[in-house]
Amino acid sequence: MSKAKRVAIVANEADAAAMAAASKLRLWAREVGGVDVFPLRGDRSSAADLTPDLVVALGGDGTILRAVRELGSWEAPILGVKFGRLGFLSGAPSAELMTATAAALEGRTAVEARALLEVSAWAGAEKDARLLGSWTALNEAVVGRGTRPGVVTTRLLIDGHEIYTQTGDGLIAATATGSTAYALSAGGPVLSPGYGGMVLVALASHTLVSRAIVTAPDDEVRITLPDSTRAAASLIIDGENVLDDFSFADIHISERTVSLVKLDGRLFFDTLAAEFFRNP
Repeated sequence: MSKAKRVAIVANEADAAAMAAASKLRLWAREVGGVDVFPLRGDRSSAADLTPDLVVALGGDGTILRAVRELGSWEAPILGVKFGRLGFLSGAPSAELMTATAAALEGRTAVEARALLEVSAWAGAEKDARLLGSWTALNEAVVGRGTRPGVVTTRLLIDGHEIYTQTGDGLIAATATGSTAYALSAGGPVLSPGYGGMVLVALASHTLVSRAIVTAPDDEVRITLPDSTRAAASLIIDGENVLDDFSFADIHISERTVSLVKLDGRLFFDTLAAEFFRNP
């Protein structure tokens, strides 16, 4: 008897259509047989029999980002099914949920490997700092003021070389995937998703000279807060505020990647045109 395929669901709970689709997917799994469907709730167990074969994210791009967080150390492809307004990362429209899920389980879809960021935050002087925490990001890490009043001063170093110190709303470090998210709205360039480096974009910098910087895949980035009077910064990972008090953050491209399933094989630049230039 062959082992049942395991499908984990992450759904946008604020979207009634997405929640209804989750119920339909469970019903479909019972009807076809050989497929177990369960909610993905961040279980970090490494047991092979608990690892999902596929994660289905029902919602928009924010739901896919949540799926990446919940997936943790598990390595399973993510099929994003678009129910939200922005579905740049999605691999199938909502009308093709069952078709796309079946195709993904049978290996009849394209899979894109996307780079991830590894981010660590530290407290204290750089020579004897204390680690506060580590996070993984698909889109971006932001060292910035968040919802706090005032401005922050950030100092950027790449591979130990100081690049600049600027005052403003903060600094974004984004993957190629994240180049079409927050970094884009801050004036950064669009990077093809196959690129393995980062793009660094200053937020509302108080200077007449501010340009985005694109790094090599193996570059190490450090962002410090050198001015104690302008150091009330937050660390924001893929839109989630994870930390408010720290001294500096280290960021580099992870050795891990995340796999995004694409049903129709639509190329990145087709999606770019459809999502950003054809939709008002």
